[in-house]
Amino acid sequence: MPVEGLPAPVGWLAILLSVLLTLDAARRAGWNASLREHAVWALATAGIFLARQMTVTMPGGMSLQYIGAAWLALLLGYPRAVLSMALIQLAHAAQFGLPLADHALPLLVLGVAPAWLIWLITRGCRLWLPPNLFIFLLGAGFLGLFIAYALPLLAAAGLGAWALAGASGPPLHTQALADYWSLMLPYALLLASGEAWLEGMLTTLLVVFAPGSVRLFDERYYLRRR
Repeated sequence: MPVEGLPAPVGWLAILLSVLLTLDAARRAGWNASLREHAVWALATAGIFLARQMTVTMPGGMSLQYIGAAWLALLLGYPRAVLSMALIQLAHAAQFGLPLADHALPLLVLGVAPAWLIWLITRGCRLWLPPNLFIFLLGAGFLGLFIAYALPLLAAAGLGAWALAGASGPPLHTQALADYWSLMLPYALLLASGEAWLEGMLTTLLVVFAPGSVRLFDERYYLRRR
């Protein structure tokens, strides 16, 4: 996700928000949980980190990378997902020798935002829709994951266009921005749908065979006797 070309206040605001949200997540992460929960947390974080090592470079030089933040939130809860994504960003910066400040905006847009969105969608399904198992599996597990990835990816594309305009200097030809959007929009939707499909299937398997392993799945609400 490009950050060069964006105004300096955007970068500083991203750093401030990422630090505050990470500290808030650390405060609410539930450190007194069982050893099993911490082991699942560590394994899930390591799995997402390894998955993010696999990138695909598309024509034009754009790289597609697995995100995984929304699914981590489904599995672990919002606070732990944010901490995991922050740790993954730190590991990525150390791995490639990149400045930590450059990872603040990607953490917010592709880490915190998907985790928050899937939490919001799951809560909305719980509050406003019937207590049907398929409401969770389809509403949160597939469609919700798609929305939780598509919106941040489109926001990242918008920030990329802004950065491109800033780096190129005014005036940037309208056609150049149109070409950028025509490249980014299909890949953003393709990546969001691919992750939602894969993670939706994994969520379905976990809910059916190990429902207690999905933290945002409310068993008492969706599986209660009626």
